[in-house]
Amino acid sequence: MSKYILSTFFILGIIGFVLFQSELVAQEKDPEKEIGFLSQSDAFRINFLGQAGLRYSLKNDQFQGGRTFEAMNARLSFRGRLESGFYYRLFFDMAPEPRLLDAFVGYHFDDKFRLAVGAMKPLQTLDYIPNPGRMYFVDRAQITGLLVQSREIGISAVGESGSWKYFVGVFNGNKLSLNNNNKFYGIGRLQYSLDVSEDRKIQLAVSSSHGNSEGTISGSFGPELRGKRQIYGTDLKIEWGRWLLAGEYLMGELETIDITDRKERISGYYLVGGYEILENTLLLSRWQSWAYREADFRDHQFTFGLNHHFNSTVMLRFNFDAFFPEEGSEQYGTSTVLQIQF
Repeated sequence: MSKYILSTFFILGIIGFVLFQSELVAQEKDPEKEIGFLSQSDAFRINFLGQAGLRYSLKNDQFQGGRTFEAMNARLSFRGRLESGFYYRLFFDMAPEPRLLDAFVGYHFDDKFRLAVGAMKPLQTLDYIPNPGRMYFVDRAQITGLLVQSREIGISAVGESGSWKYFVGVFNGNKLSLNNNNKFYGIGRLQYSLDVSEDRKIQLAVSSSHGNSEGTISGSFGPELRGKRQIYGTDLKIEWGRWLLAGEYLMGELETIDITDRKERISGYYLVGGYEILENTLLLSRWQSWAYREADFRDHQFTFGLNHHFNSTVMLRFNFDAFFPEEGSEQYGTSTVLQIQF
């Protein structure tokens, strides 16, 4: 039933966007024409992200999905600002299957305090904050996929004052599901930004989360939890003219179903370097490493990336990945994504 509901919203969104574009064309032809739809643009806005791509494993194995075409994202967002400081967002994805992403309402008191209640993305780590259309690489880092949840249901507050920005929230702790153990999961992030000049910026942050999330998968593809988890992290991003430097370290102490008498510690980091060779073309590289303490292994992966913007809405992203496991043979593959985002 949920698939049919999401499909209906998707179709309505497309119809709304077409009507919106028609009104824009009408306004260009007749600037004096009053457009009621546009007068409510603050209260109703549509955003779209479509991504399709190709995965190609060089050794003809199942590295990163093997050799396959992929419909990665078909996301529609409905959002708006209402009277007296209230705002909302409804956000869902139709690929590879219909699923809800965000569904929240909020209150904007001022820039120092905004409150939101519902299903949302926690602003915990540098790697997970950007949406898929704003990511530097095709895939997020492995350590964030092992530890950090992409969506939660709960209440959060975010604000900024001067160079400081904070995020704090209390959630069910089991993604987009009802609370299954009557215990909550807290997430926090504190960030400091320094604008040296218009094109030279430094950003430093620390993050943490804690709670009992029995029966939940850690992150997107980590181990299943039998109880508590604590995650700590720090990240740094430097934009210096045409150069980009970024890095993040995360460590999680997890009570998993695989180990019943002690906690598993999963830790890892990534380092990113980039250079804008042309106005619309960015070259990137990323080295990442992650480890399990009790399972006693550490793996590594190197990624070379190229991002090219054809215009403000169309972008091509290409990655070459080399995976170096502690056990087993090396694996290599490419990923190519074409996206439209507005």
